[in-house]
Amino acid sequence: MYTNTITAQQVADIVLTLPPDRLVSVYDFVLFVKQHPLAPEPESDVFGETPEEIRADEEQWDRKYAASRDQLRAMAREAAAEYRAGRTKPMEFTS
Repeated sequence: MYTNTITAQQVADIVLTLPPDRLVSVYDFVLFVKQHPLAPEPESDVFGETPEEIRADEEQWDRKYAASRDQLRAMAREAAAEYRAGRTKPMEFTS
């Protein structure tokens, strides 16, 4: 969100440089924005986790991934070799 970095004066300065025929468009857009304010950001996600909980969870996964990177690479190489050798079969999905 720009509210912390762009001032009303900066916006006004830009508007003052526009040709008169563009002012109607700017005015219409400002009215639209004023009548349709942004919804407040939720305190939690769809699963009820707060941003702090999500961040902590992502950090935990990053640490686990970093600790097992070599093992994951070995598993990926093994799976690719099995695929190339024709020892795999496609997944079947049912409704």
